[in-house]
Amino acid sequence: MTKEEFQKEVMPMGDKMYRIAYRLLGNSESARDVLQELYLKLWEKRNELHQLSSIDAFACTVLKNKCLDKLRLQKPTIDIEVLNTHGNNPEAAFDHMEGISEIHKIMQLLPERQRIIMQMRDIEGCSFEEIALLADTTENNVRVQLCIARKWVKEELMKVYNYGI
Repeated sequence: MTKEEFQKEVMPMGDKMYRIAYRLLGNSESARDVLQELYLKLWEKRNELHQLSSIDAFACTVLKNKCLDKLRLQKPTIDIEVLNTHGNNPEAAFDHMEGISEIHKIMQLLPERQRIIMQMRDIEGCSFEEIALLADTTENNVRVQLCIARKWVKEELMKVYNYGI
């Protein structure tokens, strides 16, 4: 694929891909970064793109995977709202943050698909429709996987809190 063909066939997808990345990441700068990574990946694969039945579908898949990788690498932050709700009680705020930290540790033990679904729904606030689209599954399957993941996390969390009782 020549530079002109690439500009004609791939570059027009930019707006659509940016909107998808922005919805997944919730951050304009991160979405632009992922879009640049996507263009780079497509440019590296430019000689193989003509073999694909749909460049658009391939680009969406690559974009989705790059966004999920970026979400996995994000470190948890302390929510200022948590500190505000506990007022001047640093012990309560600490206990709350410790509980959140424990949940994140337990979530890391989930199978990857369930972990991603739980993170996207409960932490990122994505809709079932968005998750189903990105996970390439049905909304009903997303709901089932989320229910299984939440139940398992709850059971593991109860084991931690009930240890020694």
